[in-house]
Amino acid sequence: MSDDTTALVLALATENAELRAELAEARELLIEAAVDASEMHAEVEALRMQIANLLIDRVGSTTQA
Repeated sequence: MSDDTTALVLALATENAELRAELAEARELLIEAAVDASEMHAEVEALRMQIANLLIDRVGSTTQA
């Protein structure tokens, strides 16, 4: 291989390694975001249930009065 070809292959290998590292980091961040979103979804559902129960209680207390 010529020096130019060797340099090009080395540059491409370096860039490929850097891109793979960035992709791994992006995947990790995406997994963290998915976990956070799942937890937030569960909290929202719990709050919706609390609101529904409060509304049911309120309607029940106004019909009994």
